Amino acid sequence: MNRILAWVFILVNVSAFSQLRKADSYIQKLNNNQFVIDHSQKAGFKMQSPAALKLIKIGKPASEKLIKALSDTSKTIMVQLVLSHIYFKQVSFAGPKVLVTNEGDLSKYYLGEEKGVGLVISETNINGIYHQFVTSSDLQEVISFWKKRIADK
Repeated sequence: MNRILAWVFILVNVSAFSQLRKADSYIQKLNNNQFVIDHSQKAGFKMQSPAALKLIKIGKPASEKLIKALSDTSKTIMVQLVLSHIYFKQVSFAGPKVLVTNEGDLSKYYLGEEKGVGLVISETNINGIYHQFVTSSDLQEVISFWKKRIADK
């Protein structure tokens, strides 16, 4: 009986380690270009990332690695989307709130929990070319939120 329990314990740990190793590979494949805002409908988007779907399936064991990846601004939006799918029953995407600036229009979108903390995605449209980015203050706010959320669990 003890041998069976020992083998089960070993298999579970090997499986968990394997999943976390795969998580690193999937995180490397994430890119903000895989998050596409659908401008033909209000608050619509598409996620074009098989790696993100795999990370969502891995779930909470990948959280710490995902939080570290938030700091990589080429992945921030996709990582926020993955973490939101893992931790929230429903992921909200709202916007745009359009601000008129001297350089042109600046659209703001919200991605996260409906009545909680989320990531503010800024977007410019210059000559029909859209560029998404996250300000450093918005990034720090969402990183702090996720670190606290994971620590509380």
